[in-house]
Amino acid sequence: MVSNQTKISPEFIQNAARVLKTLGHPDRIKIVEFLEDGEKTVGQIHRDLNMHQPIVSQHLKVMHDRDIVTFRQEGTRYFYSLANNFITKILNCMSEVQAKLDSGEWDFEFSIPNN
Repeated sequence: MVSNQTKISPEFIQNAARVLKTLGHPDRIKIVEFLEDGEKTVGQIHRDLNMHQPIVSQHLKVMHDRDIVTFRQEGTRYFYSLANNFITKILNCMSEVQAKLDSGEWDFEFSIPNN
């Protein structure tokens, strides 16, 4: 819960919602998690995560456009990395929640919608 001293500004809420919406795709979360330990090429990402290269490139473009990842170019190769610590903090929070759920400290079940 956010204390009265730490009200979240409407601007921050808007920007955070944009990032969280972008991270709402499971493949993007996998890519972000993979980039957590350092920069990777598109080839490394698609091979190690067993994803098609065009799909990886598409996800990286979306995440770059929304300031989640950054890249540097070396010849024809692009090296992607996380753009800031905010993204790492989100991953750490997700890991902490998973650990608490797995240990039984927290009781929560994700509901899966029927399609």
